[in-house]
Amino acid sequence: MRRHLSNSEIRRLLSVVDLRSPFGRRDYLLIMFLYHTGLRVGECSRLLVNLVSRGGQVFESLDLPAMFCKGPRGRVVPLNATARACIEKLLQFNKSRGLSTAPAAPLFQNSKHCPLSVRSIQLLIQKYRRDAGLEIAATPHTLRHSHATALHESGAPVRVVQAGLGHRRLKTTERYLGAGSSESRHHHYRALGG
Repeated sequence: MRRHLSNSEIRRLLSVVDLRSPFGRRDYLLIMFLYHTGLRVGECSRLLVNLVSRGGQVFESLDLPAMFCKGPRGRVVPLNATARACIEKLLQFNKSRGLSTAPAAPLFQNSKHCPLSVRSIQLLIQKYRRDAGLEIAATPHTLRHSHATALHESGAPVRVVQAGLGHRRLKTTERYLGAGSSESRHHHYRALGG
């Protein structure tokens, strides 16, 4: 069973977000950000402004502390141009809505100025999936799979994908990408002396 969304499915998901609704722009940027970073939903929920920018300048990578990550270690997540643009636009949105953009403020906030909870993020994406009429499951975790697949298909080696996702074992990443990825097949072929 396919666990990732195609580019056209991502576009369909984004197309149903009403950018004129009070938090439509935030939701749009949230989906884009999850897709372009591969963050776990819990990591995204905990993000603070000072982890992604300083003095209005957005960082080129996200240095996630261990306490935000699953497991004992932190990790560095590269931020591509789209992910950085999402952060800039989100900070502008927060400012325009009277939400805090102070260093210790949550990056993704609800109307009460609190961090957007894991459950809220899951429910939002579930709602947009229904609105888009997608038959495939679309969750924050699906967006993580989609990020990994897109990265690998654009030429990133499995180990680079592994580092970005924060997997301790290469096998976990290979499962994300599907056991049939050409690189993992080649790796097994060489291991067998081919």
